Amino acid sequence: MTERLTMRPVFTIPLQGDGTAVLQKVHERLGREQAPFVGQVLKRHAFLQLPRHERSLLSPYLNLQLRDRDDGSVCLDGRFTPHPAVWTGFMAIYGVLAMVGLAGLVLGWAQTTVDEYPWGFWAAPVCLVLIAFVYGASVIGQGLTADEMHAQRRFVERSLHEAGEVVPGCDF
Repeated sequence: MTERLTMRPVFTIPLQGDGTAVLQKVHERLGREQAPFVGQVLKRHAFLQLPRHERSLLSPYLNLQLRDRDDGSVCLDGRFTPHPAVWTGFMAIYGVLAMVGLAGLVLGWAQTTVDEYPWGFWAAPVCLVLIAFVYGASVIGQGLTADEMHAQRRFVERSLHEAGEVVPGCDF
């Protein structure tokens, strides 16, 4: 199993079979009356989230996908993401800050060509600081929801064990 820390944390778990039993077990466990999560399972994909009454703005979604490997085996890829609207908002903020920074560079360059003080150049470092601040906010958000991400991960691991698809010797 591999795990990568990124803006949207991911993990990969090798499977013994074709993975369909795992997703069937996830579907079955989501359908239970006292299921801790809600979600959907569609062919080789699934997603999990907290029930609406427990969800907050920062609550993570866990997207699961079965992936065929080059050696013929199958692995389960998991990616934690914020709510799609939150993710879109973060990307919009990054895009706006990047465009404002670029516009500031262009303005600063234009100001130098007409022998004015190039105050437009200040936009680039200010935007970089703001981008770093927004990135820091996303990292803090991940830290605040770490318990929820661990609970979702444990839910998937229990489904793996119940389905009997765990590769021998694989340690989560």
